[in-house]
Amino acid sequence: MGKVLFVHDGPRWKNEAGEQFGSMADRDMYFRYKYLGDNVEFMMRVFKVKDTSKLMKLKDFGLHVHEITPFNRPKLLKNYFKSKKEIERQVDKADLIVVRLPSTIGSVALKYAKKINKPYVAEVVSCPWDALTNHSKLGKLYAPASRDKLKKLVADAKYVVYVTRQFLQDRYPTKYNSTNISNVILKDLPESNSHIARYENFDPKGEITFTTLGAVDIYKGQQFVIQALPALLKDGYKIRYNIVGGGDNSRLLQLAKDHGVENSINFTGRQPHEEIFNILDNTDLYLQPSDSEGLPRGLIEAMSRGCAAIGSRTGGIPELLNNDFIIEPKNVSDLTAKIRAILNKETLLKESKHNFEEAKEYSFEKLDARRKAFYDKFLQSINEK
Repeated sequence: MGKVLFVHDGPRWKNEAGEQFGSMADRDMYFRYKYLGDNVEFMMRVFKVKDTSKLMKLKDFGLHVHEITPFNRPKLLKNYFKSKKEIERQVDKADLIVVRLPSTIGSVALKYAKKINKPYVAEVVSCPWDALTNHSKLGKLYAPASRDKLKKLVADAKYVVYVTRQFLQDRYPTKYNSTNISNVILKDLPESNSHIARYENFDPKGEITFTTLGAVDIYKGQQFVIQALPALLKDGYKIRYNIVGGGDNSRLLQLAKDHGVENSINFTGRQPHEEIFNILDNTDLYLQPSDSEGLPRGLIEAMSRGCAAIGSRTGGIPELLNNDFIIEPKNVSDLTAKIRAILNKETLLKESKHNFEEAKEYSFEKLDARRKAFYDKFLQSINEK
Protein backbone atom coordinates (compact mmCIF):
# COMPACT_ATOMS: atom_id res chain seq x y z
CA MET A 1 0.00 0.00 0.00
CA GLY A 2 1.02 3.62 -0.43
CA LYS A 3 -0.24 6.43 1.78
CA VAL A 4 -1.63 5.85 5.29
CA LEU A 5 -3.53 8.65 7.02
CA PHE A 6 -3.94 8.51 10.81
CA VAL A 7 -6.86 10.63 12.00
CA HIS A 8 -7.65 11.89 15.49
CA ASP A 9 -8.51 15.16 17.25
CA GLY A 10 -5.07 15.31 18.84
CA PRO A 11 -4.03 17.99 19.51
CA ARG A 12 -0.45 18.53 18.43
CA TRP A 13 1.50 21.78 18.56
CA LYS A 14 3.53 24.24 16.52
CA ASN A 15 5.79 27.21 17.22
CA GLU A 16 5.59 30.70 15.78
CA ALA A 17 7.59 29.56 12.75
CA GLY A 18 5.04 26.84 12.00
CA GLU A 19 7.29 23.90 12.91
CA GLN A 20 5.19 21.03 14.25
CA PHE A 21 5.85 19.25 17.54
CA GLY A 22 4.63 16.15 19.33
CA SER A 23 5.98 13.45 21.60
CA MET A 24 7.90 10.18 21.52
CA ALA A 25 4.53 8.43 21.18
CA ASP A 26 4.07 10.12 17.79
CA ARG A 27 7.33 8.63 16.55
CA ASP A 28 6.28 5.20 17.79
CA MET A 29 2.87 5.49 16.10
CA TYR A 30 4.49 6.71 12.90
CA PHE A 31 6.62 3.57 12.63
CA ARG A 32 3.69 1.40 13.75
CA TYR A 33 1.58 2.58 10.83
CA LYS A 34 4.51 2.24 8.42
CA TYR A 35 3.62 -1.46 8.53
CA LEU A 36 0.48 -0.53 6.58
CA GLY A 37 2.08 1.71 3.96
CA ASP A 38 5.24 3.46 2.81
CA ASN A 39 4.04 7.01 3.50
CA VAL A 40 2.38 7.91 6.83
CA GLU A 41 0.77 11.25 7.63
CA PHE A 42 -1.42 12.45 10.51
CA MET A 43 -4.51 14.68 10.49
CA MET A 44 -5.38 16.55 13.72
CA ARG A 45 -5.89 19.88 15.40
CA VAL A 46 -2.60 21.77 15.80
CA PHE A 47 -2.26 24.65 18.28
CA LYS A 48 0.45 27.26 18.73
CA VAL A 49 2.57 27.07 21.88
CA LYS A 50 5.52 29.16 23.05
CA ASP A 51 7.48 26.52 24.95
CA THR A 52 8.45 23.49 22.88
CA SER A 53 11.47 22.50 24.98
CA LYS A 54 9.85 19.25 26.18
CA LEU A 55 8.38 18.33 22.80
CA MET A 56 9.76 16.47 19.79
CA LYS A 57 10.09 18.12 16.37
CA LEU A 58 7.96 15.92 14.10
CA LYS A 59 9.85 16.58 10.88
CA ASP A 60 12.98 15.09 12.47
CA PHE A 61 11.59 11.63 11.75
CA GLY A 62 9.58 12.51 8.65
CA LEU A 63 6.09 13.10 10.08
CA HIS A 64 3.75 15.81 8.83
CA VAL A 65 0.38 16.64 10.42
CA HIS A 66 -2.41 18.04 8.27
CA GLU A 67 -3.94 20.78 10.38
CA ILE A 68 -7.72 20.84 10.82
CA THR A 69 -9.49 23.90 12.21
CA PRO A 70 -11.43 22.86 15.34
CA PHE A 71 -15.22 22.55 15.18
CA ASN A 72 -15.90 20.48 18.29
CA ARG A 73 -17.68 23.16 20.35
CA PRO A 74 -20.84 25.19 19.68
CA LYS A 75 -18.97 28.45 19.09
CA LEU A 76 -16.66 26.68 16.61
CA LEU A 77 -19.39 25.12 14.46
CA LYS A 78 -18.89 27.92 11.92
CA ASN A 79 -15.69 26.06 10.95
CA TYR A 80 -17.48 22.79 10.23
CA PHE A 81 -17.96 22.95 6.45
CA LYS A 82 -14.47 24.30 5.79
CA SER A 83 -12.93 21.60 7.98
CA LYS A 84 -15.15 18.88 6.52
CA LYS A 85 -13.99 19.77 3.02
CA GLU A 86 -10.32 19.53 4.07
CA ILE A 87 -10.89 16.23 5.90
CA GLU A 88 -12.52 14.72 2.83
CA ARG A 89 -9.74 16.03 0.59
CA GLN A 90 -7.09 14.31 2.70
CA VAL A 91 -9.08 11.05 2.88
CA ASP A 92 -9.38 11.12 -0.93
CA LYS A 93 -5.57 11.35 -1.22
CA ALA A 94 -4.90 8.42 1.14
CA ASP A 95 -4.87 4.74 0.22
CA LEU A 96 -6.18 3.72 3.62
CA ILE A 97 -6.90 5.42 6.92
CA VAL A 98 -6.60 4.63 10.62
CA VAL A 99 -9.17 6.48 12.73
CA ARG A 100 -8.84 6.79 16.49
CA LEU A 101 -12.23 7.15 18.18
CA PRO A 102 -13.96 8.96 19.76
CA SER A 103 -12.99 11.98 17.68
CA THR A 104 -14.92 14.73 15.91
CA ILE A 105 -12.40 14.84 13.06
CA GLY A 106 -12.21 11.06 13.00
CA SER A 107 -15.99 10.66 12.79
CA VAL A 108 -16.17 12.87 9.70
CA ALA A 109 -13.24 11.03 8.10
CA LEU A 110 -14.66 7.59 8.85
CA LYS A 111 -18.12 8.40 7.48
CA TYR A 112 -16.61 9.73 4.28
CA ALA A 113 -14.24 6.77 3.95
CA LYS A 114 -17.19 4.43 4.24
CA LYS A 115 -19.12 6.46 1.65
CA ILE A 116 -16.34 6.23 -0.95
CA ASN A 117 -15.37 2.66 0.03
CA LYS A 118 -11.92 3.67 1.33
CA PRO A 119 -10.35 0.94 3.54
CA TYR A 120 -10.04 1.89 7.20
CA VAL A 121 -9.21 0.56 10.65
CA ALA A 122 -11.02 2.01 13.66
CA GLU A 123 -9.24 2.26 17.03
CA VAL A 124 -11.57 2.62 20.04
CA VAL A 125 -9.67 4.13 22.96
CA SER A 126 -12.26 5.60 25.36
CA CYS A 127 -15.94 5.93 26.19
CA PRO A 128 -17.53 9.31 25.32
CA TRP A 129 -20.47 8.63 27.66
CA ASP A 130 -18.17 8.43 30.68
CA ALA A 131 -16.00 11.33 29.53
CA LEU A 132 -18.84 13.74 28.78
CA THR A 133 -21.08 12.95 31.74
CA ASN A 134 -18.10 13.77 33.97
CA HIS A 135 -17.17 16.92 32.08
CA SER A 136 -19.81 19.64 32.45
CA LYS A 137 -23.53 20.36 32.14
CA LEU A 138 -23.04 20.85 28.41
CA GLY A 139 -21.12 17.57 28.27
CA LYS A 140 -24.03 15.74 29.88
CA LEU A 141 -26.31 17.07 27.14
CA TYR A 142 -23.96 15.83 24.42
CA ALA A 143 -23.25 12.45 26.05
CA PRO A 144 -26.22 10.41 24.72
CA ALA A 145 -25.71 11.55 21.12
CA SER A 146 -21.94 10.97 21.31
CA ARG A 147 -22.44 7.50 22.74
CA ASP A 148 -24.97 6.56 20.08
CA LYS A 149 -22.81 7.97 17.27
CA LEU A 150 -19.82 5.92 18.39
CA LYS A 151 -21.95 2.80 18.70
CA LYS A 152 -23.08 3.15 15.10
CA LEU A 153 -19.61 3.96 13.74
CA VAL A 154 -18.03 0.97 15.48
CA ALA A 155 -20.86 -1.46 14.75
CA ASP A 156 -20.40 -0.88 11.01
CA ALA A 157 -16.57 -0.88 11.02
CA LYS A 158 -15.07 -3.99 9.39
CA TYR A 159 -11.80 -3.86 11.38
CA VAL A 160 -11.71 -2.54 14.96
CA VAL A 161 -8.88 -2.39 17.51
CA TYR A 162 -9.98 -1.91 21.13
CA VAL A 163 -7.53 -0.87 23.85
CA THR A 164 -9.44 -2.83 26.53
CA ARG A 165 -9.99 -6.56 26.90
CA GLN A 166 -13.74 -6.30 27.41
CA PHE A 167 -15.05 -2.92 28.65
CA LEU A 168 -15.20 -0.99 25.37
CA GLN A 169 -16.17 -4.13 23.45
CA ASP A 170 -19.27 -4.49 25.62
CA ARG A 171 -20.31 -0.86 25.20
CA TYR A 172 -19.38 -0.40 21.53
CA PRO A 173 -19.47 -3.81 19.82
CA THR A 174 -18.65 -4.35 16.16
CA LYS A 175 -20.43 -6.79 13.88
CA TYR A 176 -17.18 -7.73 12.20
CA ASN A 177 -13.45 -8.24 12.91
CA SER A 178 -11.86 -7.00 16.12
CA THR A 179 -8.93 -7.45 18.49
CA ASN A 180 -7.78 -5.96 21.78
CA ILE A 181 -4.43 -4.15 21.74
CA SER A 182 -3.49 -1.41 24.18
CA ASN A 183 -1.85 1.66 22.63
CA VAL A 184 0.73 1.67 25.42
CA ILE A 185 4.30 1.11 24.24
CA LEU A 186 6.47 -0.75 26.76
CA LYS A 187 9.87 -1.45 25.29
CA ASP A 188 12.84 -2.87 27.19
CA LEU A 189 10.78 -3.91 30.21
CA PRO A 190 12.93 -4.34 33.33
CA GLU A 191 13.90 -7.98 33.86
CA SER A 192 13.37 -7.67 37.59
CA ASN A 193 11.06 -5.66 39.83
CA SER A 194 13.28 -3.01 41.44
CA HIS A 195 10.38 -1.76 43.56
CA ILE A 196 10.66 -4.89 45.72
CA ALA A 197 13.75 -3.46 47.41
CA ARG A 198 12.02 -0.10 47.81
CA TYR A 199 9.03 -1.69 49.51
CA GLU A 200 11.17 -4.00 51.65
CA ASN A 201 12.56 -0.82 53.19
CA PHE A 202 9.27 1.08 53.24
CA ASP A 203 8.86 3.33 56.28
CA PRO A 204 5.33 4.73 56.74
CA LYS A 205 6.81 7.45 58.95
CA GLY A 206 9.16 8.68 56.21
CA GLU A 207 8.27 10.75 53.15
CA ILE A 208 5.86 8.88 50.87
CA THR A 209 5.64 9.73 47.18
CA PHE A 210 2.37 9.54 45.23
CA THR A 211 2.22 10.03 41.45
CA THR A 212 -0.48 10.50 38.80
CA LEU A 213 0.34 10.75 35.10
CA GLY A 214 -1.98 12.56 32.69
CA ALA A 215 -3.16 15.95 31.51
CA VAL A 216 -4.14 18.19 34.41
CA ASP A 217 -7.24 19.70 32.84
CA ILE A 218 -9.29 16.62 31.94
CA TYR A 219 -10.71 13.64 33.82
CA LYS A 220 -7.67 11.97 35.45
CA GLY A 221 -9.04 12.61 38.97
CA GLN A 222 -6.08 14.43 40.52
CA GLN A 223 -8.59 16.61 42.40
CA PHE A 224 -9.77 13.64 44.44
CA VAL A 225 -6.23 12.93 45.63
CA ILE A 226 -5.87 16.59 46.62
CA GLN A 227 -9.11 16.34 48.57
CA ALA A 228 -7.87 13.19 50.31
CA LEU A 229 -4.54 14.71 51.36
CA PRO A 230 -5.72 16.72 54.44
CA ALA A 231 -6.99 13.58 56.21
CA LEU A 232 -3.83 11.64 55.33
CA LEU A 233 -1.56 14.43 56.51
CA LYS A 234 -3.58 14.62 59.72
CA ASP A 235 -2.86 10.89 60.17
CA GLY A 236 0.81 11.82 60.29
CA TYR A 237 1.86 10.73 56.80
CA LYS A 238 4.48 12.90 55.08
CA ILE A 239 3.34 12.96 51.46
CA ARG A 240 4.76 14.36 48.24
CA TYR A 241 2.26 14.13 45.37
CA ASN A 242 3.67 14.33 41.83
CA ILE A 243 1.11 15.58 39.31
CA VAL A 244 2.77 14.89 35.97
CA GLY A 245 1.21 16.18 32.75
CA GLY A 246 0.55 19.13 30.52
CA GLY A 247 -2.41 21.50 30.52
CA ASP A 248 -3.69 24.35 32.65
CA ASN A 249 -3.14 23.46 36.32
CA SER A 250 -4.77 26.59 37.77
CA ARG A 251 -7.91 24.73 38.89
CA LEU A 252 -5.92 22.05 40.72
CA LEU A 253 -3.52 24.58 42.22
CA GLN A 254 -6.40 26.62 43.62
CA LEU A 255 -7.99 23.46 45.03
CA ALA A 256 -4.70 22.58 46.71
CA LYS A 257 -4.52 26.06 48.28
CA ASP A 258 -8.14 25.82 49.41
CA HIS A 259 -7.28 22.56 51.21
CA GLY A 260 -3.99 23.85 52.56
CA VAL A 261 -1.92 21.16 50.86
CA GLU A 262 -0.10 23.08 48.13
CA ASN A 263 3.26 22.43 49.83
CA SER A 264 2.69 18.68 49.44
CA ILE A 265 2.18 18.85 45.67
CA ASN A 266 4.72 18.94 42.86
CA PHE A 267 3.32 20.06 39.49
CA THR A 268 5.96 18.87 37.03
CA GLY A 269 4.22 19.81 33.79
CA ARG A 270 4.72 17.72 30.68
CA GLN A 271 7.83 15.52 30.91
CA PRO A 272 9.92 13.56 28.39
CA HIS A 273 9.38 9.82 28.53
CA GLU A 274 12.70 8.98 30.15
CA GLU A 275 12.01 11.42 33.00
CA ILE A 276 8.56 9.89 33.54
CA PHE A 277 10.16 6.52 34.21
CA ASN A 278 12.61 8.17 36.60
CA ILE A 279 9.66 9.66 38.49
CA LEU A 280 7.89 6.29 38.59
CA ASP A 281 11.02 4.54 39.85
CA ASN A 282 10.95 6.92 42.83
CA THR A 283 7.21 6.56 43.48
CA ASP A 284 5.73 4.66 46.42
CA LEU A 285 2.11 4.67 45.26
CA TYR A 286 0.64 5.32 41.82
CA LEU A 287 -2.90 6.74 41.77
CA GLN A 288 -5.34 6.65 38.84
CA PRO A 289 -8.67 7.89 40.32
CA SER A 290 -10.06 8.87 36.90
CA ASP A 291 -13.63 9.94 36.21
CA SER A 292 -13.50 8.00 32.95
CA GLU A 293 -10.93 6.00 31.00
CA GLY A 294 -10.21 3.66 28.16
CA LEU A 295 -7.10 1.81 29.29
CA PRO A 296 -4.75 4.32 30.96
CA ARG A 297 -1.24 4.22 29.57
CA GLY A 298 0.18 5.89 32.67
CA LEU A 299 -1.14 3.16 34.95
CA ILE A 300 0.36 0.38 32.81
CA GLU A 301 3.69 2.22 32.68
CA ALA A 302 3.65 2.52 36.48
CA MET A 303 2.81 -1.17 36.85
CA SER A 304 5.71 -2.06 34.54
CA ARG A 305 8.06 -0.40 37.05
CA GLY A 306 6.55 -2.40 39.93
CA CYS A 307 4.53 0.43 41.46
CA ALA A 308 1.69 -0.49 43.78
CA ALA A 309 -1.42 1.30 42.53
CA ILE A 310 -4.99 2.34 43.21
CA GLY A 311 -7.47 3.08 40.41
CA SER A 312 -11.12 3.82 39.91
CA ARG A 313 -13.83 1.47 38.68
CA THR A 314 -14.03 2.90 35.18
CA GLY A 315 -12.97 1.83 31.70
CA GLY A 316 -10.36 -0.91 31.62
CA ILE A 317 -8.79 -0.13 35.03
CA PRO A 318 -10.50 -3.10 36.75
CA GLU A 319 -8.90 -5.32 34.09
CA LEU A 320 -5.48 -4.33 35.46
CA LEU A 321 -5.55 -4.04 39.26
CA ASN A 322 -6.58 -6.25 42.14
CA ASN A 323 -10.18 -5.57 43.11
CA ASP A 324 -9.15 -4.66 46.68
CA PHE A 325 -7.64 -1.46 45.34
CA ILE A 326 -10.33 -0.38 42.92
CA ILE A 327 -12.29 2.64 44.17
CA GLU A 328 -15.65 4.04 43.17
CA PRO A 329 -15.20 7.06 40.86
CA LYS A 330 -15.25 10.47 42.60
CA ASN A 331 -15.42 8.84 46.05
CA VAL A 332 -12.83 10.66 48.15
CA SER A 333 -13.66 8.65 51.29
CA ASP A 334 -13.13 5.38 49.42
CA LEU A 335 -9.85 6.66 47.98
CA THR A 336 -8.63 7.77 51.41
CA ALA A 337 -9.51 4.41 52.96
CA LYS A 338 -7.76 2.46 50.18
CA ILE A 339 -4.62 4.59 50.53
CA ARG A 340 -4.55 3.91 54.27
CA ALA A 341 -5.01 0.20 53.61
CA ILE A 342 -2.17 -0.09 51.11
CA LEU A 343 0.51 1.90 52.96
CA ASN A 344 2.25 -0.97 54.70
CA LYS A 345 5.19 -3.07 53.57
CA GLU A 346 3.33 -6.37 53.15
CA THR A 347 0.50 -4.96 51.05
CA LEU A 348 2.75 -2.79 48.90
CA LEU A 349 4.92 -5.83 48.16
CA LYS A 350 1.91 -7.95 47.23
CA GLU A 351 0.44 -5.34 44.88
CA SER A 352 3.84 -4.59 43.36
CA LYS A 353 4.38 -8.24 42.44
CA HIS A 354 0.88 -8.52 40.93
CA ASN A 355 1.23 -5.32 38.91
CA PHE A 356 4.70 -6.12 37.60
CA GLU A 357 3.54 -9.50 36.27
CA GLU A 358 0.32 -8.05 34.81
CA ALA A 359 2.25 -5.36 32.93
CA LYS A 360 4.20 -8.05 31.04
CA GLU A 361 1.01 -8.76 29.08
CA TYR A 362 1.41 -5.27 27.59
CA SER A 363 5.00 -5.64 26.42
CA PHE A 364 5.78 -4.14 23.04
CA GLU A 365 6.70 -7.54 21.61
CA LYS A 366 3.40 -9.19 22.54
CA LEU A 367 1.21 -6.31 21.41
CA ASP A 368 3.21 -5.73 18.23
CA ALA A 369 2.84 -9.37 17.17
CA ARG A 370 -0.92 -9.25 17.77
CA ARG A 371 -1.25 -5.93 15.94
CA LYS A 372 0.71 -7.12 12.89
CA ALA A 373 -1.39 -10.27 12.67
CA PHE A 374 -4.54 -8.11 12.67
CA TYR A 375 -3.07 -5.70 10.11
CA ASP A 376 -2.14 -8.65 7.89
CA LYS A 377 -5.75 -9.76 7.93
CA PHE A 378 -6.89 -6.23 7.10
CA LEU A 379 -4.37 -5.86 4.24
CA GLN A 380 -5.32 -9.26 2.85
CA SER A 381 -8.97 -8.16 2.71
CA ILE A 382 -7.92 -5.13 0.65
CA ASN A 383 -5.81 -7.18 -1.75
CA GLU A 384 -8.66 -9.63 -2.32
CA LYS A 385 -10.95 -6.88 -3.62
